[in-house]
Amino acid sequence: MQNGLVSILIANFNKERYLVETLRSILDQEYQLWECIIVDDRSTDNSMQILLEFARMDARFKVIERASDIPKGANFCRNHAFSLCQGEFIQWFDSDDIMYPWFLKDKVRYLQSHPETAYVISRGEIKFEPGFEGNTKFAQTIESPNPIEDYLKFRLSFLIAGPLVRRFVFDEIGLYNPKLRRHQEWELFFRMVLFQSNWGIVDTSGFRYQVNNNSITSRFQEKRRVVESELILFLEILGLPDRDSHHSIPNSERRRLAFKYLMVASYHRRLAFSYRYFLQLCQELLRF
Repeated sequence: MQNGLVSILIANFNKERYLVETLRSILDQEYQLWECIIVDDRSTDNSMQILLEFARMDARFKVIERASDIPKGANFCRNHAFSLCQGEFIQWFDSDDIMYPWFLKDKVRYLQSHPETAYVISRGEIKFEPGFEGNTKFAQTIESPNPIEDYLKFRLSFLIAGPLVRRFVFDEIGLYNPKLRRHQEWELFFRMVLFQSNWGIVDTSGFRYQVNNNSITSRFQEKRRVVESELILFLEILGLPDRDSHHSIPNSERRRLAFKYLMVASYHRRLAFSYRYFLQLCQELLRF
């Protein structure tokens, strides 16, 4: 691990349209002690050519094509990027988003001046491209007096580029859950909130989060897939281990989630999920 180094970790698939602007925004950072590890998920467009051009331009860009023995998908690419990085600070980033020049500087400065803080979160600007057909109602909320409960009720949410995280946090809580195809950032950041509830805030916009019709946010609007993703997600959430009373899901929330998703699974006739949530609800009631 290199002290002060920010590891910017990116998974890319077929984002040639956005890559040049994204990578130039990284080059333009006022904080220059960074490495950028990009794992390309075997793109079929010109992404690799663009990535390799930037790698030749600046050795801080490290480009890796996903190996055939690594499963396809952003979760696997991001986790592989983490395995290769050397930074004290971890910055996840999407290959179609934009960093403003002060993005890294402001967050590193905060963490260096607050050594007791596990991570810091900056706000981002959300940009919907013209003609976007997906959900435009989601937003970011980065502070709460009741973070665990609010996070579970989607009242507290972070965009993927928001947190800058000390490396030890991911050594402790793990990385992206490969079982999830949706909500994977939400689930990872929930584990951060659950086990490391001390975070700081940089209350200025440091990046632009771009939403287009080819983004995951758009592709997973189809209701059946959304329902299945949430059913998988909350089984994973309810299976997380408790540490102590300060780092655990309150019993009332556990019962609420088990009952809610039992009803959701039953309504959508997902019998296997209904059975698992029924067992989970019974287990939660016995805790009472």
